[in-house]
Amino acid sequence: GAASTLACTNLLVSKGASLDGSNIISYNADASNFYTTIYHYPAGTNVNGTMRKLWSWDYGTYLGEIPEATETYNVVGNVNEHGLIITESTFGGLTELTCTQRTGTVDYGSLIWLTLQRSKTAREAISTMNFLVTTYGYASTGESFSIADRDELWYLELIGKGRFAKGAVWVARKVPDGYVTGHANQARITTFPQGDPLTCLFSADVISFAREIGLYDGTDAEFSFSDVYDPVTFSGARFCEARVWSFFTAVMGAEWSNQYLDYAQGYNLANRMPLWVKPASQISVQDVMQFMRSHYENTALDMTGQSFSDVGAGAFSVPVRASPLTWSASNFKGSQFFHERAIAQGPTGWSIVCQARPNLPDALTALMWFGIDDSSTSVHFPVYGSVTRVPAGWGGGGPQDGVTPPMMTFSLTSAFYVFNLVANWAYTRWDAIYPDVLNEILTHEKEYFALVEETDRKALALLSDSNPLVQAQGVEYLTKFTENVGETLLTDWVSFFGRLFVKYRDGFITTAKSAVTAPVCGCDTSSLPYQDEWYNRIVEDTGDVYKVPRSAIAADGVKAKKWTTIEKKRFASVQLIAHSLLVRAKIDVESHMVVTLMERQCRYAIYALDII
Repeated sequence: GAASTLACTNLLVSKGASLDGSNIISYNADASNFYTTIYHYPAGTNVNGTMRKLWSWDYGTYLGEIPEATETYNVVGNVNEHGLIITESTFGGLTELTCTQRTGTVDYGSLIWLTLQRSKTAREAISTMNFLVTTYGYASTGESFSIADRDELWYLELIGKGRFAKGAVWVARKVPDGYVTGHANQARITTFPQGDPLTCLFSADVISFAREIGLYDGTDAEFSFSDVYDPVTFSGARFCEARVWSFFTAVMGAEWSNQYLDYAQGYNLANRMPLWVKPASQISVQDVMQFMRSHYENTALDMTGQSFSDVGAGAFSVPVRASPLTWSASNFKGSQFFHERAIAQGPTGWSIVCQARPNLPDALTALMWFGIDDSSTSVHFPVYGSVTRVPAGWGGGGPQDGVTPPMMTFSLTSAFYVFNLVANWAYTRWDAIYPDVLNEILTHEKEYFALVEETDRKALALLSDSNPLVQAQGVEYLTKFTENVGETLLTDWVSFFGRLFVKYRDGFITTAKSAVTAPVCGCDTSSLPYQDEWYNRIVEDTGDVYKVPRSAIAADGVKAKKWTTIEKKRFASVQLIAHSLLVRAKIDVESHMVVTLMERQCRYAIYALDII
């Protein structure tokens, strides 16, 4: 999604596989041209004849208008007030099935937010999406959608009919309870049960349409959505399926991982991974946040240069790579090369982990943990699906609303730019700076989980009241909580960037010390050298260019020995002068701090007067 068929990752955890019984969907909305805000569509009622204007989320082009629903629900980000969650990733699919405004009015972005405004449950959402694309036409390429409510978790894949017809074909699979799945820009649904509407739904013509246009001539039972509409290629495996493999690896272990490594690498496309897997232990929301920080660390695709030598990681184990994803080298004509495409990457608009929580009123069911920019450097803070306002610095419209966001205006009151500051500073010296960033992230998130427990308890008392006015107070309480957390986080992160900048500057680590012991700057500085492997690489690449001659080393050794003798004499003189001053001042010679200060003062005096 988001203007690129290699942009966006979704991880799905069913309630039986989650630690707290929530259906969980995580989503990275990736694109270099995304200025991130939390989209908010307030609940409302509309008179008959009201029209809704639609724009392309990817391109900002006007698509047309459709009749507005009589009633629309409150939507914040990718969740709504009834506990419904919808996210996506773009798989593209066959180019001849690409749809534009010539073939439809509803693109995939509009499909998400229109459906969230018009549906309460996952099954209702699937029905609504089918109605929208069938009635008004589809205006995008192939999409995978994650859809959840408190009871069910669904994975839907959809592709338009291109120039052949209006609308789209699709298949939706219910994720079995206790299982997890994911998708990342590659269609993954192959064959599917065609007589079990409790676990599988599909458009009536999903198979017949493929036959009509010459894409398929087999039996219904053998029909594979992915193989027909989005056949997996090297790119689909290495850049897309590999991200799902990294998630499955984290929850299934090394033996499972090795079984499908050649598929994730794009070397054995016949060895397709299962659509979902059953993890041995239950998964927490915090676990999912960590999975979304993946750069394939400690696997065969590790981007940090720690598992194997990789010049792409530079001197500082940086897991991000320069664009583009695929490239050529002038000394290797006729060959094409690539970078890995991990879950976490720099050009990410937002990163969210959404819960559809059980046994709670609708207003408390959907909890969206919202983060901005790179999912490995963002803090996820809690946003309830029922809130009627979003925090200052976080809200705003998007291209799907006919709004051009202020990408070209830098501001420290913009969460988008503040989080980009921290992320991009971390990229300069990842091995040193990122541990500080991750620690700060985890500290904030731990605090937020504790706050949510308290907030849930207080809000539940208000929302459980039979008086609608008291219930409204509960929603307002959640709104003020979300505003306060978001606005405080923005302030905290500005301050955090300042601390990072002070600490990691000019290739040194600068830490605070007492002005008494460090009067020059109230600090201590230490060098931040390259790692040993990088020093070796410098020598291997440059030969003797930077090699110190042996004769110079010997000469420096003699000089150092002579200087040591001089220094001993110098220090002895300083001790005598310092002792004399201390005696005259009647100060305790045993006081280390005072001695240190007096020695420093004496040294300055001695150097200035050339006593030694």
